[in-house]
Amino acid sequence: MKPEIKKYKKKPVEIEALEWNNNPRQMYDFLTDKKDEYMQMFSEDFYYNNGEGGLIIKTSEGNMLCNIGDYVIKEPFDKDRKFYPCKPDIFKLTYEEES
Repeated sequence: MKPEIKKYKKKPVEIEALEWNNNPRQMYDFLTDKKDEYMQMFSEDFYYNNGEGGLIIKTSEGNMLCNIGDYVIKEPFDKDRKFYPCKPDIFKLTYEEES
């Protein structure tokens, strides 16, 4: 007897994201939820290093380079505020801005 193959649809998920435009202050505020005057160039979630290409996001899969134009997405189901980068073409195919 063959198993019945079913179709599934992905549930809609609301996310928070910010496009990386080489503005460390803006990204720092997004990644840390801090609005301090003093900005560190590293934290447990990211670091900024021009020698490596700019913004490095620390993910569960390792460190990932975030190029200018990439989006940084806050993981919607993670209680620990984890982030990951996403290429702009994939982001635009997957998400649409809420009005």
